[in-house]
Amino acid sequence: MRRAFTLVELLVVIAILAILAAVLFPVLAQARAAARKTACLSNQRQLGIALLMYRVDCDGATFFFGHNLDPSRLRPSEPFGATRENRWWNQIQPYARSLAILASPSDAGRRPHPLEDGQNGRPFVPRSYVANRALEGLIESAVERPADIVHVTIKNGVYDDSWFEPPINLYDKSPGNPPVLALDLQDGGVNATLFDGHAKWLSKGRQLSDPCGEPWSGVELMRVYPIPPTPGHPERTPWHPLCPS
Repeated sequence: MRRAFTLVELLVVIAILAILAAVLFPVLAQARAAARKTACLSNQRQLGIALLMYRVDCDGATFFFGHNLDPSRLRPSEPFGATRENRWWNQIQPYARSLAILASPSDAGRRPHPLEDGQNGRPFVPRSYVANRALEGLIESAVERPADIVHVTIKNGVYDDSWFEPPINLYDKSPGNPPVLALDLQDGGVNATLFDGHAKWLSKGRQLSDPCGEPWSGVELMRVYPIPPTPGHPERTPWHPLCPS
């Protein structure tokens, strides 16, 4: 006689498989997220090396801020203007192995700059990282705590910003819109490249434990070395009610 599975036995097997799936799927998802986080940290270490090499060739100075309205510390009288060549990642590109390191595996958006969006013959450069304007144009000797201040970190995937300005960009960009920074993208925090070139993970709680984001945000540097105001636009300010100038 041939014996087949009973309905009860089939239901038991299905129940066991469902339980195993419920247990294993979150574990696998966490493992994938951890792998993406590690790959992102590797990208940022490479960016850190490129940043250091750039400064060696530029007498210790970091890259400059190119914008159509806002001037740079290096030229406070008038803006440099925004060009593809003066995007910070293209300034350091000769020292980086590939522009592919600009995309974090953790960032589903990877929204590029409008000059590199792949439209109308423009190149397509997906990008996840954003630079800290508190450090723009400064030389190494001006930064007393290089291992504590973030130079590059991950932007929110909905934005194409090249730079973030502390303290205002620690908070919602506008009512109902998230901050420029992806403060909790990776397991309640985010990877960051520090000014001394090393990269590490910072928790969101640690980053916002001070309303100015100090010391990692570099706000104190902005007080010592102010960002030039935008001519004719007094409303354009990096400061925030929770952290005034």
